[in-house]
Amino acid sequence: MDPSIFSGLPYFNPFMMINTSGTCATTRLVQCRDFGVMMNDVSRKFDKDPEDVPDLSRDDFVSRQIVLKQTEGIRQMWTPILYMYEIVKASAKRQRDWGHLCFTDMTTTRFFLVMIFPSTCNCGNYSHHDYAAVTKYHADKFFSLLTLLWHNDQPPNWVRATYTTPDHAYRVDPTLLTRSDSPPTTTPNNLPQIIEVNSSNFVPSILPSEVEKVENLLAQKGPRAKKISEDVKKMVQGTKQEIRPDVNGQAWKQKNARQCAACEAIKEKDLATCSRCKLVYYCSKECQKEHWPRHKIWCKKSSQTPA
Repeated sequence: MDPSIFSGLPYFNPFMMINTSGTCATTRLVQCRDFGVMMNDVSRKFDKDPEDVPDLSRDDFVSRQIVLKQTEGIRQMWTPILYMYEIVKASAKRQRDWGHLCFTDMTTTRFFLVMIFPSTCNCGNYSHHDYAAVTKYHADKFFSLLTLLWHNDQPPNWVRATYTTPDHAYRVDPTLLTRSDSPPTTTPNNLPQIIEVNSSNFVPSILPSEVEKVENLLAQKGPRAKKISEDVKKMVQGTKQEIRPDVNGQAWKQKNARQCAACEAIKEKDLATCSRCKLVYYCSKECQKEHWPRHKIWCKKSSQTPA
């Protein structure tokens, strides 16, 4: 449903429309705080047949379904809120920039990420499948986002992250989520370790361009949008050279296909973002011009001053 239909209503903003198929982590986190975690539960999507979920391949659907099945016993404490995400809309440039399953507890101060990777290859180049490095990168990046959004309002406690592969039969150890202390460095049944990131050890990992996108997205809430102080921005910002894992291989570097906001064509190249909000893509100037009457309602460039 097009949110612009409701744009004339007092205090309405796009964050009021919950889409469990959404991939923007910033939007989902705000909605978890505004409307409650259970309203953002994505597990019901995986009660369907794979053919009824066109935004995931069959393998991606089945692997996530298996992981979700393992967490059913702790579902009262932990809720899956994202099954594929980018930190903020239009921020994931390549495949390595996408996160996978994300769970939160009811306080939205503790999070668990599960990255789902293919089997390791036998090429002899370890960097092709340094899955632990990619997982740590996503944990740092997610904790940085949480700190950016909530540093002064119920800040995050920790983000725990692990990965799984077909070699592990997509198994994870959900019992580690119930531990109040840090998880051990080794896990049962030779499963990958759980990495814990918290305020004392996280690597600042949000790029300045992503901070700008987050601010522009939050500005869509209008007068209710919270300002992010310059001190908090400095606390979480990193550079590409400092934070991105050194992972080779064409799969990691493959550019993400994007959908034109006007004609909905999906392309991997030659799309441009809106120069103002930088949150939507267009395949041509004609498409951008055609879409402007609808987009201008929400297109905002944050004019925040340091808080």
